[in-house]
Amino acid sequence: MPRLTEFFFLTSNDHKIEEARAAVSQYNIEISKFEEFKKLEIQHVDLEEIANTALAQIIQKTDKPVFVEDSGLFIHHLNGFPGPYSSYVFETLGVEGVLKLMEEAKTRKAEFRSSVAFGMNGKWLATFSSATEGTIQPKSRGTNGFGFDPIFIPMWTSKTFAEMELKEKTVYSHRAKAISKLALWYLNESKKNLDLKPKETETEAI
Repeated sequence: MPRLTEFFFLTSNDHKIEEARAAVSQYNIEISKFEEFKKLEIQHVDLEEIANTALAQIIQKTDKPVFVEDSGLFIHHLNGFPGPYSSYVFETLGVEGVLKLMEEAKTRKAEFRSSVAFGMNGKWLATFSSATEGTIQPKSRGTNGFGFDPIFIPMWTSKTFAEMELKEKTVYSHRAKAISKLALWYLNESKKNLDLKPKETETEAI
């Protein structure tokens, strides 16, 4: 059985595509941007629920191996805010707005979380989540990355995500870790699970 080597990532964010490709480069898996449909984003406090719901809408329309990812920055001082609403908060308040909310913070602990939902042949197959703990810095640092990367320093390093080159960020990234879990799971399960065999390959084999 030929091994599937291409996943389709439903996102409009080119930075996420780059991170995903870096995360699976060692596994001989290609990541292609999936632009055929628009991602549905429900309002919910659970990232896994958001990712699974978005995937459920897509797998009804395609047999391709596709995954969606939802992520957020959870700041302890703000009781987990902005969390699942991080993209909206970044667009409305921006980095400086969040820093202003942190002026009287007694703790600057925070974590980035990511959930990735994967399916193919019209079926949901798996969801993977990961997190990266760190701290919020009082000032923006760095010009790489996107979103709140300039103010988040992962644990065990002194750089913000925005100060890291892509290869270094992949070591710490919540998103890279979740997508790596997907890749490792797939490589293992595809050896024994027919649901992970592309339909067109099944037809050719008959």
